[in-house]
Amino acid sequence: MSKESKDIKVRKAISKWQQVFIWIIAIAFVAGIALWALAVNYTPGAKKVKRSIEETVGYLTVNNEPIKDENYWVFQEEVETKYGDLLAMYGNPQLDPYIETPYVKTLIAVDFLNNKTMLYYAKVNNIKADKKKLDEAVKEEMNNIKKDQNKSQQIKTQYGSLTNYEKEFRKQKEQELIIAAVKEKLGAINEDEIKKYYNEHKDEMIQKYTKAEIDYATFKTKEEMDKFMKLALEKGITQAASESTVTLSPYTLTKGTFPEEIEKEIFDSTSTIVSLPYNDSYFVFNIKSVQKVEKYEDFIKSDGYNEVKDELTNKKFADNFKKWKDEQKVSFELRDPVYKAWYTALSTESKDLMTAYKKMYEELFTENGEVRTDVAAEQKTAFLVIADRIVESTDTALEKVKADVKEFEKKLVNSVYEVSKGSSKEILRRMKEYYPEKKDIAFQYYSKLYDEVKPYLSVGGAYYVMNQLFEIYQGLAELAESTGTDIQIRADSYYKLYDMNKALDDPKTAKGYLAKLKELKPDYSLDFEKAEKELDEMIKNKENAEKSTTSSTDTANDTAESTNTGE
Repeated sequence: MSKESKDIKVRKAISKWQQVFIWIIAIAFVAGIALWALAVNYTPGAKKVKRSIEETVGYLTVNNEPIKDENYWVFQEEVETKYGDLLAMYGNPQLDPYIETPYVKTLIAVDFLNNKTMLYYAKVNNIKADKKKLDEAVKEEMNNIKKDQNKSQQIKTQYGSLTNYEKEFRKQKEQELIIAAVKEKLGAINEDEIKKYYNEHKDEMIQKYTKAEIDYATFKTKEEMDKFMKLALEKGITQAASESTVTLSPYTLTKGTFPEEIEKEIFDSTSTIVSLPYNDSYFVFNIKSVQKVEKYEDFIKSDGYNEVKDELTNKKFADNFKKWKDEQKVSFELRDPVYKAWYTALSTESKDLMTAYKKMYEELFTENGEVRTDVAAEQKTAFLVIADRIVESTDTALEKVKADVKEFEKKLVNSVYEVSKGSSKEILRRMKEYYPEKKDIAFQYYSKLYDEVKPYLSVGGAYYVMNQLFEIYQGLAELAESTGTDIQIRADSYYKLYDMNKALDDPKTAKGYLAKLKELKPDYSLDFEKAEKELDEMIKNKENAEKSTTSSTDTANDTAESTNTGE
């Protein structure tokens, strides 16, 4: 097999290190943002100022020499603009300024350089955008804008005129089409290649892509299940569920979910309704569709076909593109020290970790082993990626440096903590682990984590941050109940527990924490009387809602019973 491209290695390292982040950084590879939505500093008629390579954050090289054409350079304002636009698309999430921000910006800079490398390939190989597709795309874009007065006015304000915008849009779309053409040329695969892959990985394909779309209901006893099954076979499962107030839950069943004998009952069933016992529960399944891929003809009709095709296409493109770059000695250089450090940390192959570690150590530490003060904190934090990779490595050659790596990591984290002043959640997390006795640091960490997940609670998204909520809850509860901890920290912890439970629509638990806060620090800066009244009102409303639901359920059951007995 050919070696992976560095771009793929970067993405693999990214996914491995992703666990420290709540917010998944997918945005660095988002493409096709509407140009009218960008905060571009566009000045109609402005003359293009000649730039110097010293102003760049990165540039393409051939034979280790910079390409002099500015079209193959990347400037800081390009990265900043893309970064701002991407965050805006995702509701401006608060990123860790010392970890996530340089991390994302590095990915953006690298993505720019990869795209410019493809454009350079197109130039060398005389690949151009399909003029018909380009004209059609521009026409469609302009027609859509002219139909939307608000968008049209926004563009006129930003670009001076629709004509100016059209020129910019055409330029961007042309580049997109050229890049697509390059990928199509270098990644072209035929049906025989897909079939060959399927035959070589048939067992894996069957395991992965055999699936059934089902609705299911669970019952506590066999009698309940049998009763429902009888009604379902008579009236249909939807009507049966309605009359029995049984909830049918949709689910995509894949191989490996249940024991093989149960899955066989579902995947090979000749009936659309199946009942089965499993783990002291009783299930009724409504089988809506089954996808099997035991034969290649069936695989072609499945979701897996396009997934495998895309995977093979991307791999072939990466291999061929890397081969061309190696042959032509085309690469890129990151000038910005922060981006360069992060790219090194993310893309270095496992066998080269020791070399990367030594080089980064020389850049970040003095001869006496102290952290340098003249290096940006965002550059220092890239060392954490290298340190984590070394500590987690199973390579025996790295065992001898693991203790030193941990020591230097701790020094570096302390250095960044002094600069960040509690604004970096990841630095706080590590500081909390280093100094468990420092309750102020623990409170800073849990507070930062709570601030990050709180927006999810207000929109009913607690499910997505459940692990973080458990961590916050446990941490703040320990701080609040710790009699040896500073009273202000304890009080603030009680307040956050009260606030969290209120946000989770649990006013009774919130009221309990509010009472503890009042008892501990009655002079706390909170209107206790107003807060108690608000919680009492929430409790009253919840009780009324529960009564209403119970009443409606009883009425429905009475109606169903009357219908079944013929009264």
